[in-house]
Amino acid sequence: MIFKNFQQIIKKIVLILLFFLIFSNKLYAADVDEDTTISSDTTAQQVVTENDVDIILTDNASITRTGQKAIKNTDGDVTGTTLTIHSGSAITSTGANTISTEGGEFTITNSGEISTSVSKAINLSSSDGVTITNNSGGVISANGYAILGDASNTTDNITIDNSGTIFSSITTGSTSTAIILDEYNNDNPIPNTTITNNASGSIYSEGPKATIKLGTSSTITNSGSIKNNKSVDKNSIELIGNNNTVTLKDEGIVVGKIKAASGTTGNTLKFNHGLGKSYYYNTGGDFTLEDLDGNQVVKGSAGSVGQGGSETVDDLLGYKSLNIRKSLNKFLKSEGFKNNKTEWQGIQATSLERKEHTNNLALGYEFYSLGVNVMRPLENKNVIASFEYSEQDFQKDHDITRYNILFGVHYNESENKFKDNTFILAGATLNEGERKILTNTTSSGTLKIFDEYESFEIHTGKKFINKSLIPNIGTNLSYSYTPQHSETKYYSWEDKHVANFSLDLSDEFSIEREKSKSKFGIGWILDYRTLITDSKTEYSVKGTKATYKQDDDLTKEMTLSVNINYEKKFYKFGKILISIDGKTTTQEVSSIGANISFIKIL
Repeated sequence: MIFKNFQQIIKKIVLILLFFLIFSNKLYAADVDEDTTISSDTTAQQVVTENDVDIILTDNASITRTGQKAIKNTDGDVTGTTLTIHSGSAITSTGANTISTEGGEFTITNSGEISTSVSKAINLSSSDGVTITNNSGGVISANGYAILGDASNTTDNITIDNSGTIFSSITTGSTSTAIILDEYNNDNPIPNTTITNNASGSIYSEGPKATIKLGTSSTITNSGSIKNNKSVDKNSIELIGNNNTVTLKDEGIVVGKIKAASGTTGNTLKFNHGLGKSYYYNTGGDFTLEDLDGNQVVKGSAGSVGQGGSETVDDLLGYKSLNIRKSLNKFLKSEGFKNNKTEWQGIQATSLERKEHTNNLALGYEFYSLGVNVMRPLENKNVIASFEYSEQDFQKDHDITRYNILFGVHYNESENKFKDNTFILAGATLNEGERKILTNTTSSGTLKIFDEYESFEIHTGKKFINKSLIPNIGTNLSYSYTPQHSETKYYSWEDKHVANFSLDLSDEFSIEREKSKSKFGIGWILDYRTLITDSKTEYSVKGTKATYKQDDDLTKEMTLSVNINYEKKFYKFGKILISIDGKTTTQEVSSIGANISFIKIL
């Protein structure tokens, strides 16, 4: 009997303890009716009862709740609440709605942590005018929706500025969205939301639903990272309503499809990655596409490719022709030419840079080359062999390496009154391209694409020698042909024909000292080049054809090149030649070249 009574007493004690554990959290709450700083750990629910109250969580303090909201407004009549969470501090809950704005204006600045082990770290239901700033190092997370707004309860005017991390960790189910700003059934999307994900910001989800669901008349601007880690085939950004704008900026990363819901209108996808940047985004639904830097964006999802390799063919063709002429001028004054001997002109190095210009879409690049020219005199003509290795590095993650070889003939000065001489060279170039593009089709948000193709070229020119003070006159023609070729993914190029005509004036002056067996010389060339073929480039982005046309400013160029050289003879062993070339053009190209070589008469 005593034992039975003891059992009943134990049962009552257990029931009382369970009751206490279940309801103690509800009973333990603190009304906040004035500015409050929390600097030590607490489990008390913070209930804001007055307008314009500031709550500051600092000194690594935490607010921890079990199965219940940690901070909330009393109701929609309370407005102007400001919550600041310092680095090292945290607000967590094992229940839904760690922070609930409850209808009123609410400002949250987080440098610490806001989290829940279930859904809704921040619930914006019924709120008009909420601003969330998640600073670098700040974390907002949930095992479900991290930030929720429900339009069925008149949520409006939400601003989210993220430089930290916002994520949903749940891997299955319908709540795997990091930021959702629409009614659960998508019938009533939230209007007037602004989401800015800065360069250091990361927003991601681990489940099958879209990482961000945006309502209507809203914007997303991404310079950071927005990822659906479940699969690149899942949605990263989903637009539920109409008239939304998504802007992808700088080196910002997106992983997962960008989708506009069926039947929606007025949605715009903008790109601001910089002039010449290549990208390809998998999209779904109806979008208006716009590139803010002037790059040509192609529908069929959304893709653009930097035109540098194609647009600068005529430039490099002109520079090659000019270098051939300068090399010939050097040879015609050499001992090898005078003595009818083969001459190797040593290794020539050139560094060239073109500035970027958005007004005519001129891509900036750096160009480096190493070349060797060999001249072999024959009767009344000279055989020429030219070998060159070069690298062209564009500013937007696109590099082209070239291996060029040319063979040709130079015909010596004629006996007619014009004293003209002529050259013609032909050869081929192996081009190896590599570009890094932005894309939402890979888990990294980027992809390296490779290209390998041949091109063929011809250079010819005639120079009229004037023995007086009047400069020499030259006419020149260069032609290049590049067959159709495709890069490893997304981009393909049709046949391209490029032909330049140029007219130049040139002259040289030298001072020779016989005693020291040395010579100092200076020469100049003023060259006007114009493109005489069509300036169009036909290409495709994942099968969608497009045409790019060069700006007229890029089809012509005036170049001034100045050469200074010093030559020192060493009896019968040969000579040392030091040569420096400088160049500037109307396309704001500047270059410096040098040749330091020992020349042996073979």
